[in-house]
Amino acid sequence: MDLNKINVIVDGYNLEMQQGTGIKTYATTLVNALISLGVNVDLLCSRHVTDRDNSLLVESMFFDDQKGEIDCSKLKLLKLFLKLYFNHIKEIPNTEFVIKQESDFIFSNLSASGKILNISGCYTLANSLYRLARLNTTVNVSRKIDVWHMTYPIPIKIKNAKTIATIHDLVPLKLPYTTLDDKKYFFNIVDSTIKKSDLILTVSESARQDILQCFDIDPEKVFLTYQPIINNSALIKEDSVSSVLDRYSLEFQKYILFVGAIEPKKNVGRLVEAYKGLDTDMKLVIVGKKAWLWKDTIDNIKNLFGKNFSKKVKILNYLPRKDLGYLYTGAFCFVFPSLYEGFGLPPLEAMSFNCPVITSKVSSLPEVCGDAAIYIDPYDSDDIREGIEKLINNPHVRSKLIESGKERLKIFSMENYKEKLYKAYTKII
Repeated sequence: MDLNKINVIVDGYNLEMQQGTGIKTYATTLVNALISLGVNVDLLCSRHVTDRDNSLLVESMFFDDQKGEIDCSKLKLLKLFLKLYFNHIKEIPNTEFVIKQESDFIFSNLSASGKILNISGCYTLANSLYRLARLNTTVNVSRKIDVWHMTYPIPIKIKNAKTIATIHDLVPLKLPYTTLDDKKYFFNIVDSTIKKSDLILTVSESARQDILQCFDIDPEKVFLTYQPIINNSALIKEDSVSSVLDRYSLEFQKYILFVGAIEPKKNVGRLVEAYKGLDTDMKLVIVGKKAWLWKDTIDNIKNLFGKNFSKKVKILNYLPRKDLGYLYTGAFCFVFPSLYEGFGLPPLEAMSFNCPVITSKVSSLPEVCGDAAIYIDPYDSDDIREGIEKLINNPHVRSKLIESGKERLKIFSMENYKEKLYKAYTKII
């Protein structure tokens, strides 16, 4: 079947975020894959723009560095609810005057394919309505839409369109003590999403089995696509590695790298404990945004290392994608002791930059990493330490992991992903 004539709207819920998230990366690759399959892709966004009929002002406000806050005055909220109720959709123009930030590059990719549709505050308001009355918000688009693809459970429907939803994981239910999510709300919104969707996509068989175990759903309705990863090693200029590392006071293969949010699920605390037990001069570099309970983790590091804290551990907040690639390239190894992952993109990212991986033997991580990683018990800091020591003491193991990583990446190529995505869409079109 030819997908060239179908119209799809993908939610911009995570794409709107200035900083990257795993789901934003997923949404970006989804949009690019659909476009390359010939699909006409529009995005539904929720940024705050003017009602005035001025293309330049509308576009400029859309690409402003918005933090996502909503004016909570009763009058403003009422106005936004009315816009949502009456489907006040504004198409964001492309004047070619506004210069986009790197974090908004995905919107530029749509210029030849589809449109950016915007209803100010629609996701926040739809979530609020669902919390109050357990009602999904229906959006009516003037032209025919074949598929509404949600990259995350959202209480919004597109009138007369089939619905596909990607459910990445069930972390709030599986490890409730590691997230701040309202567990009842999360369960209800996932359950509602499953019931209203024609097809559910998952990014691992592990996540698929969790969904089948927790919710009443026909297994045929849950389709595994995985998530693509692009081999980025060709983007690295060898003569630039040292200069980029110098910028962060790092030396080539003289540091152990972790990339991910500083939060309980990522298990940074036990990684630090494991590192403390190592007999090594290498630094531990933690790259990630400060999330829930990050201060407890930082305080723990400071208590463990005392005055040597800054000499042993370097904490970097969100980095530009290009710089992050150089940090992967320059690392001795990448350690990812996560307690649970629906997919686990960072280990594959590390492999794409020829960086050997040590990761947890739980959830989807063995499924994704295969024979291209050393596996550790994420609940045992001694086991994490021993995994790192195995790599330090056996240079041939490090070389073997790098080569195995190159082969592993082929399974998660964009071509394989597009093939699975095509099969998924043709199940319901």
